[in-house]
Amino acid sequence: MAFRTKAQRTEDPGIGSSFDRTLDRLMSSDGSFRVRRTGQAGGLREAFVHLVSISVGRLVLTLLAGYLGLNLVFGALYMLVGVEQLGNADLSSPLTRWMSAVGMSIQTLTTVGYGSIYPTTPATWLIAAVEGVFGILGFSLISAIIYARFARPTARLAWGDAALIAPFRSGWSLQVRLANRRSSLLTEVEARLMLVMADVDDQGERLNYFNLKLQLDRVSFLPLSWTLVHPITEDSPLAGLSHQDLQDRRAEVIVIIKGVDEAYMQQVMTRRSYTHGEWRWGARFQRAFSARDGVMHLDLDRLSSVQAVEAPAVLPPAG
Repeated sequence: MAFRTKAQRTEDPGIGSSFDRTLDRLMSSDGSFRVRRTGQAGGLREAFVHLVSISVGRLVLTLLAGYLGLNLVFGALYMLVGVEQLGNADLSSPLTRWMSAVGMSIQTLTTVGYGSIYPTTPATWLIAAVEGVFGILGFSLISAIIYARFARPTARLAWGDAALIAPFRSGWSLQVRLANRRSSLLTEVEARLMLVMADVDDQGERLNYFNLKLQLDRVSFLPLSWTLVHPITEDSPLAGLSHQDLQDRRAEVIVIIKGVDEAYMQQVMTRRSYTHGEWRWGARFQRAFSARDGVMHLDLDRLSSVQAVEAPAVLPPAG
């Protein structure tokens, strides 16, 4: 059944309001939407954008796989035309023949060219010429990817592991904590929280979206941690709900942060999502910063430090 609430639902932000099956979550914890695209040609431009945006680990693995794959392909071509057509190739066994072919490929692809192995026939010269072009283009592409990743302004925030149902003033609140990992300052920082909950009515299951009002939705600077606080009043969509209600409705809060990076003097934006399984019912954040020797200290390892508190079974609206 549908839950009654005084909270004003917001328009679908572009995600969708109904699906043929239930979803685990709309957004991954790293801020990327959980969408798998099929039936669409990517193209070289899209492949470049993909390489620029994926994680460093995946990028390194992709580049290594491409490098090894090209060496195996061209090594096989040298084997196909005959390793005896390569000068100084070791023909004593199948393994040494293969090693000579791969060695020729590595020297050509990297444009090193030690001269210990070299083409001696038009066929091997042709393969080497084609592979040399792949090497030049490949390393140019790697340089472009690395430059694009360094030149693109991004926000690198540290997030608390969980969203808290925590006491606030005379009532209760939903709280999320974050901090800037970089030494460069973020200025004019704005925050937005959106709550997504599923309801079942006569039309089936639908997703409902709510913009959560924050006690403070912008700060001028972010040198330390910032706790986003949504007070649970009678107008809050969380008022009157229990922990079980959040699980049944698959509650998920999406956090959107925008600010200006001082190093690039450009606006950056980042996102984070907390599903109902990542909410702590009854806890408060412990302070992550302190003053020592007249200087502010921020301990990012304590960003997720919390203290358990007794919470009501149902969230009462603040008076």
